[in-house]
Amino acid sequence: MCCSWKMMSFLILTFLALSCLNDRLPVARALAGPNPSPQVVPRRPTPTTRPPPRSTPVSPPLAEYYFTVKEANFTKFCETRAILTINGSYPGPEIRVQRGQRVRVHVLNKGTYGITIHWHGVKQPRNPWSDGPENVTQCPIQPGKSFTYDVILSDEIGTLWWHAHSGWSRATVHGALVILPPANELQYSPYRFRDHTLVFGTWYNQDLKEISDIIAANGSAIADAAGYTLNGLPGDQVTCNNVSEPIYNMTVKRGETHLLHLVHAAMHEPQYFGIMGHNLTVVARDGALVKPFSTAYVLLHPGQTMDVTFVANQKQSRYYMLYRYFDDSAVNASAQNTTGFLIYSNPVDPVVNTTFPTLPGATDNSTAFNFTAKLRSLYSRTEKEVPRGNVNVTRIILTVRLDTVNCNGSSNCPSSGSKLAASFNRISFAAPTKLDVLRAYFRGPSSIYNTSYLLTPNEEVENATYAYQGTNVIELNYGDPVEIVFQAIDFGPAGGHPLHLHGYSFFQVGMNNGTFNSTTDPASYNTDDPPELNTAVVFGSGWTAVRFFARNPGVWFMHCHFESHASWGMATALIVKNGAKNHQKLRRPPIGLPSCRA
Repeated sequence: MCCSWKMMSFLILTFLALSCLNDRLPVARALAGPNPSPQVVPRRPTPTTRPPPRSTPVSPPLAEYYFTVKEANFTKFCETRAILTINGSYPGPEIRVQRGQRVRVHVLNKGTYGITIHWHGVKQPRNPWSDGPENVTQCPIQPGKSFTYDVILSDEIGTLWWHAHSGWSRATVHGALVILPPANELQYSPYRFRDHTLVFGTWYNQDLKEISDIIAANGSAIADAAGYTLNGLPGDQVTCNNVSEPIYNMTVKRGETHLLHLVHAAMHEPQYFGIMGHNLTVVARDGALVKPFSTAYVLLHPGQTMDVTFVANQKQSRYYMLYRYFDDSAVNASAQNTTGFLIYSNPVDPVVNTTFPTLPGATDNSTAFNFTAKLRSLYSRTEKEVPRGNVNVTRIILTVRLDTVNCNGSSNCPSSGSKLAASFNRISFAAPTKLDVLRAYFRGPSSIYNTSYLLTPNEEVENATYAYQGTNVIELNYGDPVEIVFQAIDFGPAGGHPLHLHGYSFFQVGMNNGTFNSTTDPASYNTDDPPELNTAVVFGSGWTAVRFFARNPGVWFMHCHFESHASWGMATALIVKNGAKNHQKLRRPPIGLPSCRA
């Protein structure tokens, strides 16, 4: 009897274990991307209702990094320049941590002017004090001074990045932020594969501080870039004194699956990316998992990140990796092909592949739109994550446009009496200089910023001659269900805009061409599995709608990630008020916050 009971218990436990394993397999396969082994059981349909399997929460240890801001000499595009760097490297050091880990980054400024650092895509729960945008949530770290950033991760996964958030310094001060699942979850995720980080950047043969100051002073047109870089290298399509510039090489082994962390750190143009002869599988965007889909190329706008897998299944040779710009505007962009090589270890094929991957045309708007529309969250979202319906939702419609402001009577004003600007609802954001917005808000009522904001454009404002320039912010109550509709007004010449919100991920519930109709368009929203993003794109001839709950109190910057547009004022800040409970309130300011110069 005893033995029979033991045998029965063993059989029951075995059955339960196998059932649990069988229940997890679809999740593992959906996240893992392609598998080169032909013996694998065919993949089940992608799950839509369950989150990824998670272990019992264990607080990972504190991760600490030390950043020294300093100048270093680099030679690219036929010129040697001193550029601002972190620890003397370009791009800067990669931060690699676990989901939910707390990170402290000690920043010492040995440069010649003030600087701040932003942790792009990190939600920073209740902690805008370490978010970084200059004069919005902190004043710059002045030369010779230091500040420690407390970077609080929550549910972000995959690839994000960090960059300077003062003037144009992010052109050279940036790096990847890779967030991995805990070790015991790797087997269920694409992050178990051998990985590589590819950072795409812009190089200027001009002083970045000078560019930034001139644009801020008189609204002049953007400076021309010398070209682009892949992991700091221009690639062999660029020549200097008839010699090809250095090219980035990535080595793979045939038969293996690899993961790429793609970071678009460039200042302006969107870029397509592809690898000759290799299909890519998109598995994450902006630090959130998506339903995997196979594609010959991907499209990234400035500020965006993406995780893709591919199988090294071609002949053992070398293959071009290629970045090429997409631009839906009438403004000329650099036509440089930015290259790298994918090289098989111990290649045996004597013929070197010299063909570029086929990428969409530089002005193919429909292909760009259709690629962006493919993105879907890996799992269905509940009504507690994505606001549903239209009755109680706070709808904000922001017209996005290049603009002009009246500068009569000010220095550096062109003879026309106006200078270039950019705006939301004809309000061009001007950051304060004597005190940042966050500290002013924390201390109480302040004249530093203005809470009157036109949340829906009207004909009178849109037809005005000039935009209004001011430190105008949008106030929200804690817990508000929010919808922001970005409406492109510059149909044609100005093109699209990548729009980034600090402190939040939002769900892109809709996008289309033409003018948004608040009565009919919400009926087509995807509130089941919309992609979770931190940088959404409104194309140059249409609108994009995002939704989220205002559950992160504090001051959070929102702006276009084209650097010139942000410099011209295409920005605002959201002030999310405290909730009733302690865990719904803004944290107290840390010791050692940099002070603003009077």
